[in-house]
Amino acid sequence: MMSTEQATPTDKTRELVYLAGLLHDIGKFYQRADPDGAPKSKWLEDREGLEKALCPTDKNGRYTHKHVLWTYQFFTTFKDLFADALTSQQTAKLARLAAAHHHPDATRIDEKIIQLADHYSSGIDRTTESGLVDEYAEQNKEGSGNWDDFKKMRMVSVFETLFDAKVVRHRLPIASVSLTQSFFPQLSADDFDQSAPQQYYTLWNKFADELTTLSKVQNRPRTVSALTDTLFFLLEKYVITVPSSTQHLPDVSLYDHLKSTAALSLCLYDYLDEKNQLSRLAIEPDEAPLLMIGGDLSGIQAFIYDIIGRSAAKNLKGRSFYLQLMLDSIVQYLLDGLKLKRANIVYSSGGGFYLLAPNTRFTRDTLLQLQQEIAAKLRDEQGVKLFLAIDCQPVTQNQLYGKDKTIGDVWSGLTEKLAAQKKRRFALTLATSDYAYFFEPSEVGGESRNSRDAITGEEFRPDEKTGKREKDYPIGPADDEREANQRVRKPTFEQIRLGRTLRENVKYVVKVHQPISYWEPDEPTFGERTDRHFNPLSLNQYYYFIGEKQLDKFKSLAKGSVDSVLIQSVNTAETTGFQLSGTNQTYGFTLYGGNTIPRDSKGEPKYFEELTGADTLNFKRLGVLRMDVDNLGFLFKNGFSDGKRTFSRYSTLSRSLDYFFKGYLNQIREQDDDFREYTFILYAGGDDLFIVGKWDVTLRFAERIQAEFAAWTCHSNRMGISGGIAVVPPKFPIAKAADQSADEEKRAKNHDLKDSAGKVIQEKNSMSLFGTPLGWGANWKVNNGLSEWQIVTELKENLKQHIGGEKSIPKSLISKIGTLYSMQQEQAKNQQNPSWRWLSAYDLGRARERAKSKEAKDFFDQLKTDLFTNRTYRGQPLTGTNYDFLTLLNVAARWAELEMRSEDKSNND
Repeated sequence: MMSTEQATPTDKTRELVYLAGLLHDIGKFYQRADPDGAPKSKWLEDREGLEKALCPTDKNGRYTHKHVLWTYQFFTTFKDLFADALTSQQTAKLARLAAAHHHPDATRIDEKIIQLADHYSSGIDRTTESGLVDEYAEQNKEGSGNWDDFKKMRMVSVFETLFDAKVVRHRLPIASVSLTQSFFPQLSADDFDQSAPQQYYTLWNKFADELTTLSKVQNRPRTVSALTDTLFFLLEKYVITVPSSTQHLPDVSLYDHLKSTAALSLCLYDYLDEKNQLSRLAIEPDEAPLLMIGGDLSGIQAFIYDIIGRSAAKNLKGRSFYLQLMLDSIVQYLLDGLKLKRANIVYSSGGGFYLLAPNTRFTRDTLLQLQQEIAAKLRDEQGVKLFLAIDCQPVTQNQLYGKDKTIGDVWSGLTEKLAAQKKRRFALTLATSDYAYFFEPSEVGGESRNSRDAITGEEFRPDEKTGKREKDYPIGPADDEREANQRVRKPTFEQIRLGRTLRENVKYVVKVHQPISYWEPDEPTFGERTDRHFNPLSLNQYYYFIGEKQLDKFKSLAKGSVDSVLIQSVNTAETTGFQLSGTNQTYGFTLYGGNTIPRDSKGEPKYFEELTGADTLNFKRLGVLRMDVDNLGFLFKNGFSDGKRTFSRYSTLSRSLDYFFKGYLNQIREQDDDFREYTFILYAGGDDLFIVGKWDVTLRFAERIQAEFAAWTCHSNRMGISGGIAVVPPKFPIAKAADQSADEEKRAKNHDLKDSAGKVIQEKNSMSLFGTPLGWGANWKVNNGLSEWQIVTELKENLKQHIGGEKSIPKSLISKIGTLYSMQQEQAKNQQNPSWRWLSAYDLGRARERAKSKEAKDFFDQLKTDLFTNRTYRGQPLTGTNYDFLTLLNVAARWAELEMRSEDKSNND
């Protein structure tokens, strides 16, 4: 870590401002669970006194914003939770600070900071009349019917409100985080759900029970920092389906509003502190108190897939996951250096991140220094294969309120800066590094097996420590004799070791800033110990992964106290299941996409050849699949109207996508035997994924993902996902297969339909197979409500049903369909008579004569008719597509042929 003067305050007030921001609206959750209103509540103490102290009044003199009463009560009810970290006087101060944001003391700058952060988070300027009316309307919701109607309202999915959609058909369940179907948005025609109050009550009690348990565990959080971070995770677990507001934020979770308010509170405190304005709060409309910091790691695809040798399948996962750890380490390194908190992460996934920071000189200067340090670390470990662009964009108060420009403009401005940096890669490094590194020869030449890394093909540098995979690195036996004496670089070894670690069913990840000595083995490597931890880029972010079978061993080795530890359960929301003794322990959870891999009979990860199917199959093909959410950048910039472009809403949107790709995708795979046995999620997170497996199983996996994603996003016509699959032999170079799948995905992304005036009326939301993109989303309706993909799938199944095997129609008919398609393309190109039509009528007529069942005869009759017109399917016009019938039939025929060859154990490859 760099050495620099501490330029931001570290006093207890700063910590309390952040924690108060995180809990300022916890009363909204508490209030929904209370069976009674404020006058009759048995849960509130000193209601009348608190109303006078904390609640503003309307023009009629009635108290409003009464949820703050429950916010204050929270600190009394759970006082034991704060007892170790705060004195009773400090807890009382915190309670007042969190609950006074609607009626702050004019002399208390900290209370006014929470109030302003709350306004920023909501995107509402409540100094204006419209802002006041909007807030009062929320409080007077009870005046529209029964006083407790707001308790009967469930949260709306953010996907269903994009582009100011007026019709909302789904509501979220009132439940804690769960990676199951029960956590999906549910169809609901009513605004009011009579069962909701009881569900809020049940959910609150679960939350309260966990808080009570946390306050009693021996290794509980005992500092403000550890307690705040643990509460951060518990809020995510229990509050993400509680609406922040039933009036103007029904699609924003209370968790995301609390998270963004906490981040904004911290930023405002630091901004005002550097300006010496902690005695008064005055920010002009065009003043920029905030910075949005962005990072974009490029070179990822080449880094992951540019590996060689038979072990590619076994090393890809460690290599891919290492990148995730690297990005996580970089983000934490920036947070530590900039004195920011977990809530300041707006987004971090898929090779990119965005952070919210104060617009101070300390932030700007430190960011540049940290950027240089990370660039140097990245170059030392990975050379020039990877490049991290980092930049920032000021955020004005007007943008936060959607006046003049908006937060959408901040996103686009920062995106343009990052793109410009990637066009001049290493400019910053060149200015601070040795000229010779970039412009003088570095390789010494030679192609012997000991001169290059056996996995990546990189030449060893003269000063680099290398070793044989088995003898010099104690990672267990090599996978076969051919690998036993291969030499690899130290970073490659770390990725191999990580891949082996992930073969266990990882239950917990422990993160610390220095190694835990009692967990480190004594075996020497190059005169040093081979660590049990992982420390990507040597940024002092240490990770320990604990598998299900290793729990007892790790617990038995825990023979001392260790402080400042984050313990996270993996792909489950469990919190305190694994503990270490210490004084600053934080408990939470995390999601990792694709954390399990298919194994052979010995429990070892399968090679690509083994993924393609049983030894009895002669025809084997690998499917390499890429999928990606459509138009996500456009959605972030334009998906919300000016009044709805808030940090809390952006947080809800990005987190919801991450839950699907990092979390629920694992469940889709685990629920299907074939998916578990024959597919391998190499990467999933943010808004995209990469899967390798048996080609037909992988294709079926893609179909399932598309269907589940549509359900997750409420079948919104604004949310699509496109993909492409390359079908290759198992020994085909994975890097080239990855390129082919990227080309297929690009075809899907470019797939569109234009009207007669050339205007695009449908686009993307497609899957590309055999070089042909096919619309598969709900926006593609071609024939009787069927999409292009559904038509091709139906045709494929019918061809398989009536052709080949014991049936009377030979497989040669399928190849004839391909011949007809080639003839059609050639004749159309040369403007020749379409003789293919007459030939198709002859071939299909003969097929009908051979068919034995009425069903088969009818199928070939219809096929002949549709082919002759070439613009119908099952006798109905083909509309909403650029394709004629023969094009669709040709894709179906190729698909059917491959499936039949894959199922036939007698034919040869």
